[in-house]
Amino acid sequence: MRQRQAVRNMFRWLVQPFRKSIRNKLMLGMVLIAAIPVIVVTLLAMRNAHDSMEEEIIQSNRSRLTWVGEYLDERLRRLNNLIYSILYSPAYVDNIDLLDSDSLGRQFSAQSALMDLLTSTLYSEIDSLHGIELYTMTKNKLFYVSNQEFAITNTESIPEPWQQMFKNRLDVQIVNHPSQPGRFYLMRTINRFEDRSKQGGILLDVRWDMLGGVLNMANPEDESLVYIADGEGNPLYRYGDADLEPAAFAGILRDAAATGEAGVVEHGEYYVFYSAAPSWPLFVVKIVPASLINASANKTGQYGLVIGLISVLVSAGMAVFIALQTSKPIVRLAKSMQRFNVLAPTGPADFRPGKSRIDEIGMLEAKFASMTERLRDHITTEYVLNLQRQTAQLKALQAQINPHFLHNTLQMIGGMAMSKPPHEIYQVIRALSDMFRYIVRESDLSTLGKELAHVGNFMYIQERRFPNKLRFTVEVEPGLEGCAIPKLSLQPIVENAVKYGLEAEIGDDWHVRIICARSGETVVITVRDNGAGIAPERLSQLQRQLQASHDPVWENEERIGLRNVNARIRMHFGPPYGVWIDSLRGEGTTVTVTIPYSTEGRDER
Repeated sequence: MRQRQAVRNMFRWLVQPFRKSIRNKLMLGMVLIAAIPVIVVTLLAMRNAHDSMEEEIIQSNRSRLTWVGEYLDERLRRLNNLIYSILYSPAYVDNIDLLDSDSLGRQFSAQSALMDLLTSTLYSEIDSLHGIELYTMTKNKLFYVSNQEFAITNTESIPEPWQQMFKNRLDVQIVNHPSQPGRFYLMRTINRFEDRSKQGGILLDVRWDMLGGVLNMANPEDESLVYIADGEGNPLYRYGDADLEPAAFAGILRDAAATGEAGVVEHGEYYVFYSAAPSWPLFVVKIVPASLINASANKTGQYGLVIGLISVLVSAGMAVFIALQTSKPIVRLAKSMQRFNVLAPTGPADFRPGKSRIDEIGMLEAKFASMTERLRDHITTEYVLNLQRQTAQLKALQAQINPHFLHNTLQMIGGMAMSKPPHEIYQVIRALSDMFRYIVRESDLSTLGKELAHVGNFMYIQERRFPNKLRFTVEVEPGLEGCAIPKLSLQPIVENAVKYGLEAEIGDDWHVRIICARSGETVVITVRDNGAGIAPERLSQLQRQLQASHDPVWENEERIGLRNVNARIRMHFGPPYGVWIDSLRGEGTTVTVTIPYSTEGRDER
């Protein structure tokens, strides 16, 4: 659930800039229109280039391996012809039957002739051959010559590897040297012409490195392996140092042996290329990691990717430039509408339409400029004049301080002159003077601290009128004294509490309490009294009037009342703020005033 919510929040965060700005939407749309086709074409081109390069590499390896198979066949046929040259040599034909002659001289002469034949043949291919062996089963003799030794051995039984070859009835065979990995035997049997019975055989001890030049034609990479395998797929000779095990691919070659053609098989993470030697049960095999082929193909794809990225960036840049140029007048028009203030005089910030545009956007600019001028004229004639009239009425009411309060205060001062010391009389006169000074100030907005001081002067005079009966307390949260508040907002509320709530109550403990506290970005001012309270019918009527949407500033009232205070607060700060009243009959009344938390004494509309 949390992950789903996190995904939703992330999605909202991503789309928020495009929901708020038509310029962002236009840029995104044009970038997508420009970039998506380029990206698709680039990806298709990269894929085609990758496939083409991969196919080219595969075909190149197949062709090379076919050539290697043909050259291998040619080299082996040359060695095979060497065997036939021995068999058809007069030295062999004339002397092979004399090996069992009754004359020792003839036997020795025949053996010498055969050894000379083998020796001359060996030295004719000394770079390829290590030795030559001639075995005559009918004479039970084994002739062997090499560049290190010469030997003629009498045999009572068929020696290896001839015994296994005769048993399998093979005419030709290629096997590895039993103890020397760098050499192999090319063996061919000597058959009787009449019945094809085995009479013996000739063995060539061949160095594998004579085929190094041939295998090098397969162009083996450091990561690939080239080797020669027999007809069963078993490796005979490997060329290269790659860390691969040829035996793992024997099964593939056994299946390929049936076709006898060159081919390629994808086996796991490797490509297996093979080609058969046409005249021999041998395969030339090349194992290439798929990653090597992909790396070569990917290199071509990388060039395409770079070109594609450059194309995408260029396309995106052009799309952004076109979007910016297209949306520039729209954004300019929107910002001008956002900055537009109908009450402010014409200035540099006012919108000026572009003279060069004759399209739909130019028409919007011209119409908006004309509308702003007409709207400002209308506001000037209607709103400003009406506001000035209301301000004049407010100032007239400010000048008319409650005559009953003034009469009572002057009468109290006269009484104090007969019985009180001069400094007490001075304090009352000073409080009355401060009240008049505060009332006649020009600005309609004051601060909470000054408004409370004005209320304090009013309550100081009331406490002198009702000594030992009236208590007045103020609790202000630190930092709220500078908050802006319309002048004469609290004094009328406190005056009503004294007149209607306390004077009608019989008792000696009249208490008016003001509490100022901050709640978030709102300042809550509570005025409480413990007076007689308000009848439920009258309370409901007052609450309906305070909730009225029109909030008249002046409506047939001689003095500033709750509705006037409520309307003036809303006029300055907006509908969220204002005045509310609650009361219980016999328990007192609570008036709540809400204003924004602000230290600037100015109009906040």
